[in-house]
Parts: sequence; C-alpha cells; structure tokens
Amino acid sequence: MEYHHFPLLSEYDPATSSEGGLDPLGLYPIADRLAEKLVPAVRERQRHPRFLTAMALGAEICKNFDSDTMAADGISPPRQVFEWYVVEGMVRTSEDPEEILGVPGTDKARQAIKDNVPLSAKRYLKTPSVFGFHGVYRVLAENLDIVQDETLGETGYQLLTTWEKEQKIKGFMSEEAGEGTDFRKQLVSAIQDGLKAKATARSGGWSGWSFFLDHLAPFKCGKKEAEVIRDALLSRSFEFRRETILFLVTPPGQKGWLTSRLEREFHQALRKNASNELSVLLDAIDKYEEFSRVLQDVFDDCLQEMTRKRTNISLKELASPELIKSARRQVSELYSEVCSRLEPLGEAFDFEQRFSSLAEPASPIDWMDRLLEHHVKVQRAKAPAGKNPWFERAGDDSVIIRPGYRRDKGGLHDRSYLHFYRTNPLWSFVCDLRLVGS
Repeated sequence: MEYHHFPLLSEYDPATSSEGGLDPLGLYPIADRLAEKLVPAVRERQRHPRFLTAMALGAEICKNFDSDTMAADGISPPRQVFEWYVVEGMVRTSEDPEEILGVPGTDKARQAIKDNVPLSAKRYLKTPSVFGFHGVYRVLAENLDIVQDETLGETGYQLLTTWEKEQKIKGFMSEEAGEGTDFRKQLVSAIQDGLKAKATARSGGWSGWSFFLDHLAPFKCGKKEAEVIRDALLSRSFEFRRETILFLVTPPGQKGWLTSRLEREFHQALRKNASNELSVLLDAIDKYEEFSRVLQDVFDDCLQEMTRKRTNISLKELASPELIKSARRQVSELYSEVCSRLEPLGEAFDFEQRFSSLAEPASPIDWMDRLLEHHVKVQRAKAPAGKNPWFERAGDDSVIIRPGYRRDKGGLHDRSYLHFYRTNPLWSFVCDLRLVGS
C-alpha cells in the first residue's frame, strides 16, 4: 500500500488574529479559481474518497434528528457528534497509525483518550467545519449528490446500499432484518447520548467503537463501493475533472506525475492529449504560475534581505539590481501575456485590478515601493478587518521586517508552480479507488 503525504499547508488565519501569514501578494484567489475550473469540487486537503461514504452514513443516521437539533454545547449538530465517534473509534481500535493516516482530528482524539476524557468541541479541531472530514469533503459530497443540505442525495443512497451489501451488514439501509439493523440502532443511540453530553458518550469498552474502523477505514474501500464513487467522479463528460482523471490513470499520465510529482510537468504531459478547451486552461495556468513564481520570489528575496539587515533597510538597498532587475522586467513582460491567457476564462479583469501597478514602467526604487505597497494593500483587504503587513515602514522610506516573518532563504527561482492544482488529491483518489496499481 502506498501512503500519500499532505503538502505543507499552513492553517488559515483565525478571524480573531491580526496576523496574516498566507498569500502575502494576493496571488492565491485567481489560482484557486483556475484549479476549480480544472478539477471541480476537489480540494488540496482531500485524500481519501471513502470519507464520502462516511458522510453519506452520517447523513442517513442523522435524519433521525430535527434539522435544527444541536448538542447541549449549542454549537455541535448531530453530524458533528457522529464525526467525533468516527474519529475516536478509528483511533481507539487501530493498531497501526498508518492505516488511519489522513483522518482529520486523530491527534486530538489520541490526546483526549490519553487524558481519559471524551471527544468534544473543546477537545476536537478548533474549526471542524473547515478541517474536519465533513468540512474537507463537503463541497465534493454536494457536487457528486452524495449529500445535499445535510440529507442523503441520490448518489449517496446508491453508495450506501452498495456499501451495505458489500460489507454484509444487512438491515442497515434495507428493511431486512440483520446485523445492520443493530448497528444502526447502536449509532443513533450513541449520537442521542452524545448530543446530551455534548461529547462522545461511550466508555472505552463500548463494542461499537470497532464499527468505524471495520466498515469505514480510509484505505479499505470495497470494490463495488469504489466503483460508485469512481463513476460519480467521472459522470460529467463536460468537466475537465473527468478528462484529467482519465489521463492520470494512463501509463503516460502516471509517468508524467510519478517521475517528479511536479504539477507543471504533469500538466505538460496532459496538454499533449488534451481537448482544445482544456489546453486553453492549462496554458493560462502555466503562464499565471510563471508570473506568480517571479513575483513571489522577488518578495521572498526582499524578506531575506530585510532579515539579513535586521535593522531598518532603505528602499534603495532593497531595489539593488541583483534583487529586482530581472524580476521587474519579467513581471512587465509576462503581464500582458497572462492577461490574454486569462481573458477567455473570465479572470483577466481581476488580474488587471490586482497587478497592473506592478507592470507599469518605474524606476527600481519606485517599483520596489509599489511592490511593498501592494503587499500592504493585500493585507489590509483580508477578512474580516484586515491583517498586519509583514514589515513596518518608517518615515524615512526605510522598512524593518517584523520578527515572525524573518527568512533565512529567498525565492526558489525555478519553474515550479507556486500554487497547488489538485493532482496530489487526485492521485490519492485513483490509488484508493484501485484505478492504478499501488
């Protein structure tokens, strides 16, 4: 079995924090929309499509509760209580940590078990609606009609009936008497008690804990179950998600990804056999990423230079030829080409609004001033009330880096993408769904 590692993603900036440690130049939103056009509803944090089955199961179980039901804590709906049980059950019964690799919240569950306390909102992920498996996979589950408005969709029903037969737990979905009937009653009762206790409400010796690992373990998707998920992912012939996945599982596609695991190289391989419409998108991504890499690299170089100086550094020093000469020229040259590539995709206007000031002719000092001011504006515009810039500006046109943003290294200065375009999760998906050898 091949295990897949998450890319290094920072957690989002909390609304209560004045710090903004992500996307200092406002490059991410356009990249994210391009990724959404390429692989709709797939997110970088997603890894195991079997969580879609878990979500379908949760929706089916939680239909026993009114839509406005909340736990006694006032913030946790039944599906969240169900998620606590799933994660705690997998942690309690797994003998090998790698068999539940990629399950959100496992560290929190292990610590709660170690402290001999139940899993609850206080002991689980700070923002489960973002980082829990319901949050991570919600958009995809809705896109595939597995779950709609917290209720089971048509694909979700097909998925669960297939799962029931394959797992040999008759009676969970069907009206036939069988072991599944008992499991279902057991889970409903556990959630009822969990809502009252505002936490998981079963002892360590509860027989129900093993259900989650036995029937929902992320790497053990049944063959028929996997076929339902696969067919749903490939069902829309007009979507680039289908075209991308179908290429990824071919020998050239696998080679294009596994040789380097660099998305630029995979996209180059994909482009050779892509439809005209997909080629337009891939060309736009390639050129936007080239622009993004140049801009991010020069900003990182500036941070490194600020760090080296430690004290105030003048704009003149930052605008030295070795730091910005090439970047200033490349940004200007790339700007118009990126605009033309983004135009048919409806992204040119936003790109112009964000970056036109950096493409206009300027002296080195003026261009550096624009770059730093661009960063300040990006930070101020972040929700909900703006974030601090990564440096402080003095009245004498000098700047000093704030301690939390010091850098020992500058930009990468290569052709690697700055952003992710979902090949990592897609590869994990096709492995889990047995579309490629693992």
